Amino acid sequence: MQKESAGKVDSDNKQGYYGQYQFGAEALVETGLVDREKYNAAIAAAKKEYGKDWRKQWYAKNTGLHAKFLEDESNWKISGGLKHYLGDKALQDAKFVEYTNKQIQQGIRSKAIKPDDSAERIAAFAGAAHLKGVGGASALFKQHKETRDGNGTSTAEYAQRAQKAINSLAPQVAQAMQGGQAAAPAPQAAPPAKTQNGAGTGAAHPPAPALQASQPHASAAMAKRTSPPEASGPAPDGQAILNQRGRFDGYQYKLGGNGEKDAKGVKRIDCSHLVNQAVKGAGYAIPYQTTADMAHSKYYEEVDPKDVKPGDIALWRGGKNHTGIVENYDAKSGKGNFFGAQSTKGASSAKLGSGYWGKPQKFLRPKAEYLKSSPASPAQAQAEATPPKPAAPKPAMSKPGAHQTPVGQNTAPDKVQKLLKTEGTTRIYQMADGTMQTRSGGTVAWRNNNPGNLKFGYAGSHDKTDHSKRSKTRALADAQKRYQGVVDLDQWGNAIFADEKAGRAAKAQLLTKQHGEKTIEAMLPKYAVSDYSGKANHAKYAEGIYKLAASRGLDLHGKKIKDLNPPEFDALMDGMQKVEGFKAGKVAVSGAAHPEQAAPTPAAPAAKTPTPVVAKPLPKPAASANQPKPTLKPAAAPKKPASTGQAAPAAGNAAESQLSALIAQLSAALAQLAQPIRVVVDVQNGNIVAAVNAANSKQQRRN
Repeated sequence: MQKESAGKVDSDNKQGYYGQYQFGAEALVETGLVDREKYNAAIAAAKKEYGKDWRKQWYAKNTGLHAKFLEDESNWKISGGLKHYLGDKALQDAKFVEYTNKQIQQGIRSKAIKPDDSAERIAAFAGAAHLKGVGGASALFKQHKETRDGNGTSTAEYAQRAQKAINSLAPQVAQAMQGGQAAAPAPQAAPPAKTQNGAGTGAAHPPAPALQASQPHASAAMAKRTSPPEASGPAPDGQAILNQRGRFDGYQYKLGGNGEKDAKGVKRIDCSHLVNQAVKGAGYAIPYQTTADMAHSKYYEEVDPKDVKPGDIALWRGGKNHTGIVENYDAKSGKGNFFGAQSTKGASSAKLGSGYWGKPQKFLRPKAEYLKSSPASPAQAQAEATPPKPAAPKPAMSKPGAHQTPVGQNTAPDKVQKLLKTEGTTRIYQMADGTMQTRSGGTVAWRNNNPGNLKFGYAGSHDKTDHSKRSKTRALADAQKRYQGVVDLDQWGNAIFADEKAGRAAKAQLLTKQHGEKTIEAMLPKYAVSDYSGKANHAKYAEGIYKLAASRGLDLHGKKIKDLNPPEFDALMDGMQKVEGFKAGKVAVSGAAHPEQAAPTPAAPAAKTPTPVVAKPLPKPAASANQPKPTLKPAAAPKKPASTGQAAPAAGNAAESQLSALIAQLSAALAQLAQPIRVVVDVQNGNIVAAVNAANSKQQRRN
């Protein structure tokens, strides 16, 4: 409820998803509120009229057929139709419980979860199913396959939210129910029906549902906590600001960052921009201000420490010069937690009143007079903050879950399409958008989009500890048969994936299928093997995984991999990556890559022999358990003039390496500008080309 609507009973996202839980027509059909035959007929008519683009017309904002279908009272089975539904909180609560219990029961029948699983695990499944249906939740729990709705929200995120809710909200619900009558058993639901995506919704409620909407005491207590004020117009609400935290998942810190992606595709933000975007997302018309401006801003009122509430703003001045959103605060001890953009952990929670940050100089609260609109969902706020992209023709629509907002899906231009060159710690890729990307430094896991360091040895590779007799062609075919997204193999036999998402999915597949029955301690000796990069310390490896999991409040000791819930599995994956020393290097992007064989070009007569350019050594990447120790040594300058078969090739390679390093430095400097600039380096003449052409007439030339 907090995530979907912040407790607004008549919430409307303008695309046909309504109420506290943002139910669409499909969910309303499954709970018996909307006529199934009329719904099926409306879908069939849309498909007939619009063909492949029917989803685009069905879910179009403000004018979509989905919303119009539900606005027609004749399509409902209850008197008053949509108007009745939006005004009846008890009905919405009851149907949410009924629908969710159906999904949980279906998850049990599909063996994605078990009847005797913990409340946290069952709740996590229910959360994922609410976003992407039973099929999406089952894919997450059985295959660790994360899917997203049209707004980009992932099933893993919803599962984690639901799991946390059990621990944080269950005690409140139990307290509200004390003294009340026992929870009444819910009536048995009808047999499962096939949903739009072909997955059954389930029949009855699970053996021990956490809450029955029919319980009057619990419903009344929840209504008091979550219903909006009856006064007309928006009202100030710190919870609305806190609800914006989810939009910053995965954001990393950068001074001056405003949430846009950098050259590596990572969203960067600083503390003041995070606070401002959260405040705007909660409905306040407040412009961006630095921490210095916020200290004397007309848009905020200072709050006495004894009156601080969650959602207020903590402000540090002086040496720390920081700001964040208060999550909880104890006025007596002066201690609590806040959410902000920290330099080491990115967008995350941290302590205030103790530890590094200590006591803030001020607490602020946005003035009510600047609250202009209703709070936006994190996904909506994030979409508004993101610069618009050109529309793709005929976008493919994602399948709807209970409440999602389908949008067009564009093919990612940052996917590796072809490996052009691999040498030492440098990779040159042709990307899907036609550009050429040079990656240098960093770990092999980063360079290859291979966070699992998945490897396929072949005869003649640089790994002398591998004695495989298969050819590289055969090894690549084996890799592509086993995992999706494998583009090529590097000189060590490490797989190169189209993007990091494909590499992470492959790693999850390996852990689940080959090691699912093992605990972490039993898995590591088979997973982390000693090779050219050194011997693997399995005890230290396991310790690092457990440490990261513990930092998230999770305990992975003694658990089989197949039994890990999504947050625990993510902690395992992230812990392994951290132990292995994952590190990004430098990226340089140039214009469209058109490698082609150059025709023999005689060297032009010159008064002097071209002087080879010698590259400076690239930065040495951090060592990891799965990274080659040897680093590429720069080519030395020849003592004699370049000859056709010897010195000039080394000079050309060295010059190319130096040029890549210079482009990377330039790209880093340009990243500070508001608009990205594509730099195309076109080498048409000069010593570099002259030396290469003189050395080898078949040398590939690239712009």
